[in-house]
Amino acid sequence: MSGRLLQLAWRNLWRNPRRTFITMAAIAFGYAMLLFVACLMAGLRWQMIENGTSLVMSQIQVHAPGYYPTRSIQKTLGGRQGTDVTAMLATISADRRVVAAAPRVYGNALLSASHRSAGVELMGIVPDQEPKITTLNRQIAKGSYLNAQVPKGVVIGDNLASTIGIDVGSEIVLLTQAADGSMGNDVYSVVGIFHTGLDTVDRELVLMSLPSLQELLHLAPARIDEVGIKLNDITAATAVASSLQTQLSKTLPVRVMAWPELAPELASYVQFNRGITFVLFVIFFLVAVIGVMNTMLMAVFARTRELGMLMALGMRPVQVIVLIMAEAAGLAAASLVVGGALGVPLLWYLQEHGLDLGGATGEVISLAGVVVGHLWYGRQDFPAYGQAAVGLAATALVSALYPAWRAAHFRPTEAIRKV
Repeated sequence: MSGRLLQLAWRNLWRNPRRTFITMAAIAFGYAMLLFVACLMAGLRWQMIENGTSLVMSQIQVHAPGYYPTRSIQKTLGGRQGTDVTAMLATISADRRVVAAAPRVYGNALLSASHRSAGVELMGIVPDQEPKITTLNRQIAKGSYLNAQVPKGVVIGDNLASTIGIDVGSEIVLLTQAADGSMGNDVYSVVGIFHTGLDTVDRELVLMSLPSLQELLHLAPARIDEVGIKLNDITAATAVASSLQTQLSKTLPVRVMAWPELAPELASYVQFNRGITFVLFVIFFLVAVIGVMNTMLMAVFARTRELGMLMALGMRPVQVIVLIMAEAAGLAAASLVVGGALGVPLLWYLQEHGLDLGGATGEVISLAGVVVGHLWYGRQDFPAYGQAAVGLAATALVSALYPAWRAAHFRPTEAIRKV
């Protein structure tokens, strides 16, 4: 394509500046909106994954084969003999993609206090390690988190506290079936009350120290149910889980599960989110097709006589097609530059301030069983930005094909007579 032809194409765009500006504004606005949507949807995906895995679950879990999801008290890592917990944590932490790992034990019990009782799920943790992989310690509404000074302390949800009628400082009794078949029971003190916004967690979960729960369940210190893992890149969870599965299986039977397997509903919503983003992109592309095709058709019909003269002077049909396509490409390029400039402040605002979905009430919002909060923050999604730009550019070029084909099939003698 000669520089002369490109120059002619650019000049042709501005022979009717009003029409060009209207089309450019539509495409630029569409691109800015695509950037906005991509940033917003990426932010929602990230918030849901981060909040869904960091509250209690963790991004990767290591269990004994057959333990999940029934959580049988007998199926601890390493069986009845248990395992070297310190060595296992060291092996996991040796992977550079792992930020932290922490051991856990689970159980079910009947909680009694104030002449009331309720079934609860017990979760035994190491208080100084668990906060490295989950954020339940940040959800304390009253009292404090678990600490070594109160070995018999527990932290419960606010819904459970209100149901039983207890508060910080109250004593509770936990009754459960231990691993050896006997009944385990003991008295504990409530040191803290948390609020997550998830009814199931706030109504059923009881957090206690790992040694205390092992003692209640008659488990040796070497017997744990699970190791929770946090990564520096949550998108690599599946790959890291596969790698750890191979590494840990060299010493004992394990099953390593990443969050998409642990929370299939959350994984499905993430895919749904991507599907919605794709649909919105397609809608914007269709709007761009209409706008660009209309502009190019009007430009071609308005210059019928001129194009006929050029063809009469020796311009070949393929050159006419190239000319029209170059005009469309120039229109798309200019529109994308303007749209990108319009999108930058929108993306900045989304990432810094977010959208307040809760309005003045500030109500907590949950999706797919995950608390996302009332502020919806955006997140950079450069691949999506690039796809939007390429898609709009391709749309503009495809939209110009029909007008270019029409122009290339003009008969010079007939076109010249057009007024």
